[in-house]
Amino acid sequence: MRTEHLVLYHNIDQVLTLDGVAKKEGRHTTEADLGIIEDANIVVDTETNLIEWIGPSKKMPLEYGEIVNAYAGTGELWMPELVECHTHLIHSGDRTHDYALRAQGKTYQQIAQEGGGILTTLRSTRETPLPNMVANAQMELERFQRFGVGTIEVKSGYGLTLESECRMLEAVRALQHSSSINLVPTFLPAHMTPPEFKGRSDDYVEAICKEWIPEVSRLKLASFFDVFIEDGFFNFAQTKKMLEAALSFGFKLKLHADQFTDLGGVGLGVELGATSIDHLEQVSEKNIQALAKSKTVGVLCPGASLFTGAAYAPARKLLDEGARIALSTDFNPGTCPSRNLPLMTTIACSQMKMTVPEAIAGITYNAAAALGLENELGTLEEGKLFRVCHLSQTSYESLPYCFGEFNESAP
Repeated sequence: MRTEHLVLYHNIDQVLTLDGVAKKEGRHTTEADLGIIEDANIVVDTETNLIEWIGPSKKMPLEYGEIVNAYAGTGELWMPELVECHTHLIHSGDRTHDYALRAQGKTYQQIAQEGGGILTTLRSTRETPLPNMVANAQMELERFQRFGVGTIEVKSGYGLTLESECRMLEAVRALQHSSSINLVPTFLPAHMTPPEFKGRSDDYVEAICKEWIPEVSRLKLASFFDVFIEDGFFNFAQTKKMLEAALSFGFKLKLHADQFTDLGGVGLGVELGATSIDHLEQVSEKNIQALAKSKTVGVLCPGASLFTGAAYAPARKLLDEGARIALSTDFNPGTCPSRNLPLMTTIACSQMKMTVPEAIAGITYNAAAALGLENELGTLEEGKLFRVCHLSQTSYESLPYCFGEFNESAP
């Protein structure tokens, strides 16, 4: 047997395959679904970076014992690399004053109406040249990577001119070529109505549908299209118009919905086959049922609720009804400036009543499903990519227990 192209990782204290989570499409996750292997071995084909064999050390076929390139994983927990499925990673400027205003009692909407919030970031982002944008984002990627994250969704949305939105997406493209992290670009022109269109949001929506979506599609700069449907931002009719236009140009769909108010975004997203609907803090019982009956993933952002003092999404109800639930930092400068995805599992368990297996599935398989990548990422199985997160721990329960003090080791 030819073994020079193979690598053996052996005697790993605990490996989570999550194969059972995949078989159940990310619904009703229990400990049994995590595919826990104690004292595990993994054989990897370095020519394809695919897993050739995975299982208990004592059951490994004898021919793999001839592999020369072998590394021990003693004292470690290995699991699928973490997937961050909702970020506003590319931005410029500072929003610390927004936090101080919220501490004084002002709401997110009030700050935005007074010229702060997204508008603060917009002004700085528009002025940032592409090389600076790329350099700043590269530092953020490295911070995410230290928390075991290997795939990150990155939205535009802080330029709100066609030129600046394309520049943000061009930065993502540049980073895709220079980083080992897998990046998924999302076009979010409907983050808010920019100053140039103040009082003319319908005209802005028309420009997005008739000019911006076709151009970004032509340039192949994004995989997804996203809208912030919210009181004071974009209403149901405007959102529907933009999503349908995006679909007609081949974009997959995401939505920011039900963060502060329920404007019907969940029902619309499910109807149009959105890959994910994110936030859901104010989701109704009716829409919980709709989401549970669909393949659309609900992405919850507990860090944003913690940081703003807002309500948490009803995770327990969503999960009990059978919805596919992912977790995200919602990394952004205004409502969650954290790159610590493992910390989100702690908040999800302590504040949202999620179990540890549900939280683990939420940052691996279900997060991959929120990007339409569940057939490539989110589990460790034979024939799938070898993309692994390594922790200097011996039990998966340590991930939320460590309260964000993540300690990744090298294989």
